[in-house]
Amino acid sequence: MRILVVGLGLVVLVGGAAAPATAQWLVTDARRIGMGGLSLGRSGSLVRYNPAYRAVQARADRRGQPKVTIPIPLGIIQFLHDHPHLSSDPAFDPKSRGFNPILVVNTILNLPLYLEVKKAPTPTNDVAFVIGEDSLMVNLGLAASLVPEDQFGISGSSRPFAPGFGFKGVRVGVMGWVHDDVEFQLGDTLLGFLRDSQPARHNTRYSALVHGLVEGGFAPTVSYAGRIAGDSTQGFYAGGAVHYYVGVGYARTDGDAGFITGNTIFGGSNPVTPDGRALTQYSKPGNTFGHGVGGDIGVAWVSGPIELGVGVNDIGATITWPDTRQDSAYYRDSTAAGNGSIVSYSVPIANHRETKTKLPVAYIANVAYTVGNTTLGADLLNTGRGGVVHVGGEQRIGLFAVRGGVARDQRKRIEFGFGGGLRFGGLGLDVGFWTHTNSLSNERGITMATSLSIY
Repeated sequence: MRILVVGLGLVVLVGGAAAPATAQWLVTDARRIGMGGLSLGRSGSLVRYNPAYRAVQARADRRGQPKVTIPIPLGIIQFLHDHPHLSSDPAFDPKSRGFNPILVVNTILNLPLYLEVKKAPTPTNDVAFVIGEDSLMVNLGLAASLVPEDQFGISGSSRPFAPGFGFKGVRVGVMGWVHDDVEFQLGDTLLGFLRDSQPARHNTRYSALVHGLVEGGFAPTVSYAGRIAGDSTQGFYAGGAVHYYVGVGYARTDGDAGFITGNTIFGGSNPVTPDGRALTQYSKPGNTFGHGVGGDIGVAWVSGPIELGVGVNDIGATITWPDTRQDSAYYRDSTAAGNGSIVSYSVPIANHRETKTKLPVAYIANVAYTVGNTTLGADLLNTGRGGVVHVGGEQRIGLFAVRGGVARDQRKRIEFGFGGGLRFGGLGLDVGFWTHTNSLSNERGITMATSLSIY
């Protein structure tokens, strides 16, 4: 029972802490980190989410934007120094008595690319058990505040590759696409047991609703981006793309899982009965391809020191899967509770059935203002699970640059960025500091990013 509760509690904490992680993992530019994650010019998320920015000229002298940024992974050096024999490190070996799941989770949530100059503390009083003759209560201590009361999850939509060729604004290519979505919702009884330290009750089911989806494929694409009015100093740009999505494979499951207490909490060799049920549907690679049509649109306006842009991705992107199999799964193991039975089955419901999935619509809006050596900006990015806001700026003074910014993540928590840089001709060295709460703690940690810029 203790192992089951600790394991379930850890899964809950991981999901609750990981929600905003996807918005910060891929930032490898110390300059951008120093401005609180802000994207400027053709950097960061602007070209990815706004097709019009393919036509906006990248002017490094105007925005201080480097042509190439190379991250300096000091965090990897630190991590390998602390864990020189990772394959045999007991802290990362689940079979070892020295296994540290908190360290594993925090390493996943904060990939050691950059240096952690201030690690967020983890709760020291992780779990306390109150055990009686026929009673059980679990107190997670400070960690109880991390147990989410509402639905939580991790989701993302990415385009890992997009080769192609273009002429006079028209571009033809093929992009890869991947969409994943994982959601959890604790039931009232399990929420009270973990978060509010309510005693376990007899003959009660403790469960959580679970949803998981992953799909991917490729998409032949035709796009256009160009200046439709004005000139390079004051112009209006528009862009758009049409994608024919080809789905290679997908899998989805919806269900609930948990355990049921017996007539007596500590009766028999095990006080609980594991219990789960789910509806699974999938189209394996090699089956008939999925198919769908969607598109991107975007506009950008540049007028002297002002730059505005709006972009929307995956509009109407519904994927039809003509060859889907659906199975109903059920599991209940009563042997440990003394009932001597295991009921487990997976029953096909339908095969070669048509199903549909939908890619989340993502959008970005941005503004930038540059006067002399001062650049200020803001952007709003929403990839389908809440908006992320960045506000930041940069002041260049000769060879030096000073930067600062603030962001609001998907959990509406405020994070801060600050840093600076030094530039010698076509080379620059940038350092950025970023606060985060991507860990099993409500307190902030601080990451130091370093990168080399080529102008």
